[in-house]
Amino acid sequence: MGAMSQPGPSSQPEPGVGKGRLTYGSYLRVPELLSLQQELSSPAHHDELLFIVSHQVYELWFKQMLHELRAIAEHLDGGRVTRASQLFERVHAVQSLLTAQIPVLETMFSVEFARFRDRLRPASGFQSVQFRLLEFFSGRKNERMVTLVGDDDRAREQMLAALAGPTLYDHLMRCLAGHGVAIPADVLGRDTRLAYAGDARVAEALAPVYRDSHGRFDLFRLCEHFVEYDERLAIWRFHHVQMVERMIGGMAGTGGSAGARYLSTTLWGKLFPDLWAVRDRLADAGAQAAAEGGTGAGGRSGG
Repeated sequence: MGAMSQPGPSSQPEPGVGKGRLTYGSYLRVPELLSLQQELSSPAHHDELLFIVSHQVYELWFKQMLHELRAIAEHLDGGRVTRASQLFERVHAVQSLLTAQIPVLETMFSVEFARFRDRLRPASGFQSVQFRLLEFFSGRKNERMVTLVGDDDRAREQMLAALAGPTLYDHLMRCLAGHGVAIPADVLGRDTRLAYAGDARVAEALAPVYRDSHGRFDLFRLCEHFVEYDERLAIWRFHHVQMVERMIGGMAGTGGSAGARYLSTTLWGKLFPDLWAVRDRLADAGAQAAAEGGTGAGGRSGG
């Protein structure tokens, strides 16, 4: 399985395997992993296992995404643009898996989910600490989410640190400035505890990178990775909202939230508004160039 080789039909097990020596199962802690799916319905509802496995897999992928995004931030701080871009490719692949997993969960009919859903109260997906850390690091900071962790002091510490610390976009701004992009000083030194709503001056500073996308391809591609990350997260959110509405309609969530109605409010708004706004400047430049070209041609023709 995966990169770990399997013995062939005629192979004999190596003496001592399973007796203190490393095996596939002991390395990956498979017995412990498979013991973590504990249904609460009694008797256990057939579909509850699917529900648990799906959400545990999400948490594992969230863990991997946080691992990669933090590494990307370190590479940006070190000016290693190419390495940061390479890790973004991995993040995008994980994001694709997050979306691709939703149809598996949707094979569970809403009437079947309703048979064990009440057992989950007051637990809720809103309490996913790792997803909140992803949101905060991506720039969507919401201090109210800290209250959802209850008495989990460690989780509260993690979330408060993420709320106060720089976002992934702050790391990008510093990296771009180090590569000669004219990011305003007050943006570089902003209060990272506050949400960032975008700055027209940053979009203007980014425009030359986009106009010279061949000459500055490394920086251009890095910026586009941020846009792709933003877009893929929005796509996952959309499919997730549709799945939740398909499962519970307009009912409140098990944790007391407004369910799908609340989730739908998270669909709008960009994580990195400057990187989207720069496209307007490219269109303006194109229109201006076309107008100037037309004027010049007319003058030559008239001469």
